[in-house]
Amino acid sequence: MPDESPDFHCPRCETGRVAAPSATRSTLVGREVELEFLLRLLDRACGGEAQTVVVSGDAGVGKTALVTTACAARDDAGETLIGACLPLTSMSIPFLPIRSALRANPRIIAPPVAPVAGEEREFAVRFDAWLDDQCDRRPITLVIDDVQWADRSTLDTLMYAIAGPASRRLAIVVTLRAGEVGIGHPLQRWLADIRRLPRTSELRLTPLDRAGTAAQVESLLESSPHQSLIDDVHAHTRGNPYFTRLLVAGLPPSARAAPIAFPIDLNSAVLQSWFRLSPETRRIATVLAVGGSAMRADELADVMVDPDAAGVRRALAEATDSGTMDRLGDDSFWFHHPMGAEVLAAALTDDERREWHRRFADLLEARAHQPVPTGSVIAIADHRYRSGEVRAAFDWTVRAADAVAGSDGRAEQVRLLRRAVDLLSHEPDLSDADAQLDALLRRQRAVAADAGATFDELEAVEMMLERLDAASDPLGVAELLVRRMHLRFMAGLGFIDVSGMRAAVRLASVDPASAQYALALAELAHAEIWAEAPEAAAHAREAIAVARGVNDPRALSHALAAGAMAALVDGDRDLARAYGEQGVEAGLESRDWFAYEHAVLWEGNAVETWASDWFADRMAQHRSELVAIGGPPAYVAWVSANEAGALLAVGRVDECEERLRVALGSDAGPLGDVLARLTASRFAALRGRQVEAQSHLLRAEELFADGSAFLTFEFDAVRAEVRLAAADPRGAYDAALAGATGAGAPPTMCEWLMPFAARALADLAQAARDTGADADDVLAELDGLVERFPQVIRDAGVVTPHIERQITAFDAWYAAEQVRARGRGDASSAWSEAAEACASARLPWEEAYSRWRAAEALLGGANGRQAGARELRRGLGLARRLGARPVEDELIDLAARARVPVEEPNAAASEATGALPGLTGREREVLALVAVGRTYSEIAHSLMISEKTVSTHVSHLLDKTGTANRVELARLVHRLDDVESAGAAP
Repeated sequence: MPDESPDFHCPRCETGRVAAPSATRSTLVGREVELEFLLRLLDRACGGEAQTVVVSGDAGVGKTALVTTACAARDDAGETLIGACLPLTSMSIPFLPIRSALRANPRIIAPPVAPVAGEEREFAVRFDAWLDDQCDRRPITLVIDDVQWADRSTLDTLMYAIAGPASRRLAIVVTLRAGEVGIGHPLQRWLADIRRLPRTSELRLTPLDRAGTAAQVESLLESSPHQSLIDDVHAHTRGNPYFTRLLVAGLPPSARAAPIAFPIDLNSAVLQSWFRLSPETRRIATVLAVGGSAMRADELADVMVDPDAAGVRRALAEATDSGTMDRLGDDSFWFHHPMGAEVLAAALTDDERREWHRRFADLLEARAHQPVPTGSVIAIADHRYRSGEVRAAFDWTVRAADAVAGSDGRAEQVRLLRRAVDLLSHEPDLSDADAQLDALLRRQRAVAADAGATFDELEAVEMMLERLDAASDPLGVAELLVRRMHLRFMAGLGFIDVSGMRAAVRLASVDPASAQYALALAELAHAEIWAEAPEAAAHAREAIAVARGVNDPRALSHALAAGAMAALVDGDRDLARAYGEQGVEAGLESRDWFAYEHAVLWEGNAVETWASDWFADRMAQHRSELVAIGGPPAYVAWVSANEAGALLAVGRVDECEERLRVALGSDAGPLGDVLARLTASRFAALRGRQVEAQSHLLRAEELFADGSAFLTFEFDAVRAEVRLAAADPRGAYDAALAGATGAGAPPTMCEWLMPFAARALADLAQAARDTGADADDVLAELDGLVERFPQVIRDAGVVTPHIERQITAFDAWYAAEQVRARGRGDASSAWSEAAEACASARLPWEEAYSRWRAAEALLGGANGRQAGARELRRGLGLARRLGARPVEDELIDLAARARVPVEEPNAAASEATGALPGLTGREREVLALVAVGRTYSEIAHSLMISEKTVSTHVSHLLDKTGTANRVELARLVHRLDDVESAGAAP
């Protein structure tokens, strides 16, 4: 007899025992919502309300893992019985999962009467009576895994138990492979019947999204994986956790891609249902896999060696019933999980695959009507290529590239042109086609440029440079050198290069009145400005003059963008804006997207800093403009990422999230992806999502390996901010100093570098003091830093009033961190000054942080309680609006330690003001804040109105309510709240 001693007390059910070590919530990723759903259901069952839930989903989606994790989390409140059904074929064992569940749990106490064993016809009644007895002793959770394989007796017994008493402490959880239960499956009626019973729920598990797959891969590798690996794994597994685990097994943490050959275990798992099919159905499924797309039964039959449409239909029906395939809306068939097709096609020999591809191509050609539909042309080209028929593959590929020409087919056209170039370049049978190769390369370059396909265009440009002779075509080579620099920049392979542009200018100088010379000179000026070369402005002016002389809008757009940069460096804001606007127009006319984007950014910089509402709104206008004229996704993402960065800086968090969602979810190309990920990394760090912040930063660093060299990007500032959020002040200091001391012009976000560096040193000094260690070395570093950088670094260009306010704010923040580091002086005054300066400069994240530090300093002093409470509440309100959880948590902790009330108007109190007649909406908002003790200043800040306006509203409230002062107003609201609460009570 198992031990019955009450060694555990559960307040929910007054019984239980200590459970064995079990899985925790941390073992699951991407299932937080589903896990909470199951836990709530189990809690209700534990409380005496019987529950049933069907957890369904594809094989490997994580049903069993989810259920066992939920049960383990509640195992201390009762007993869990788990039994699995088996896919038996030659025999049937009645009640197999129930008997297995009972045998697997020796702690179960035998009932005083009616043993579990018995005749089959009595089993359901006897088992249900046994459940009654057990549920009186403790809560019971019965889990039946893979119910799609259950025998009829088990299903009847479960039905009887599910329909049993509502008040017993019983949860019945069944898992179901939904794909294996077709319309004719006997389980369908059982499911329909239990759905009609009370207290029955369904939970459908879908595959993990990319973020969930990323978390799973990180857990499996026990290291931060390369984002390219996550992309590759998710593309193959489509978020199936079991497939992901098998695909990643054995990979080193440094892996950048999934293995080319899938592991044997993965192949077996993917084809699990396929192995149960008849040999003929397996053969037909393999042929469909080679075909590469959904097909109808009659189409597939025509490809077979021995066509039998009826037999193919029967085979496809069998595959559909097994869950291997899905029947689509147009009566075609395809694999339920795309990996099935990959695995089956890979299992054939090379000769077998080539022969089937040839048969598919022959069939499509024989069926084709003139003119051949575009889809058929592409399919024939693909099959001829995979069949190894070089000449036919080349001819059909060029024909397919012609067929898909146009904006909607640019990406497909690039793919086909690349293949045609590859065939001409590497196949000896086509080696006499030099002139055709040159034409194809020019075409590939043009289509890729229009599509924003950076690497495809760069590949074409590199091949063209190899084939061109600089002596015979210096202008052509000069133009290609400029374009290669642009593409290498966009691909993260190199920053704007002075030496390369000097070479381009030398080549193009054979004709100083040419568009190529103007283009090369413009980009030399562009590179020289970043290198802080003195001759840059003169080169930009000359480039503008030559481009206007030859009337070439493309060269003119580049020249005007360089001219705008040079004018900003010289402090001529009006000229910079004029050049920028003209450059945007010329870029649109020429449809040179790089020139357009470059001009857009410098037109914006000529008016206001990127960290401003104006800049964000201007980027939104240009984004809409670019979308309207059919700009490539990569360039739309570039504008979107710049817009997101500005929105984040000014605290427009919802808009920033939307922009990032679009930029990160689109085909952004390396440059747009890096920009978006740097902003996403910063956003996540500011909101306390450290793993996400690190993941985005790692991906950005993968794409642009030497990020610090790309001065247009904020790599070092974001590194510093992410490391500060991760409590790594030394790493943050090193990153900030790297950005401050690099060669060339100051990088983006250079104004943040000194405050970050000083904050890191302040954290180090404070940590030393807290442990009683000596902080002298840290303070010596601080002295050296301040001596070298007495003020924050200022970006080049004109200074607007808004920029001046921001510089003032950064200097105040920098100074306040120095005071904090030294641990003496009037820290509260320094931090209050920094907070107010940040508020004036529209730097809300920095303001929230500064108000925390100000409150900390004030509340730690002798006479600063009132001012400290005010700073604390203002900082807390701002942190909550921004979602700045780290600052919010620090402020809440500070409030608790200092005993400062920080409650916000609750919903009930706010609703209570509705009982007062004659109040305006704004008056109700003011009254709700008065009720929780806010001062006029705090109300004004919260509602973004003046203190005088607050005073006016309060006067009106006193008149309308007949109260004498704010104290009586607050009491009135609380009395109304009490009345509302009493009326709502049962």
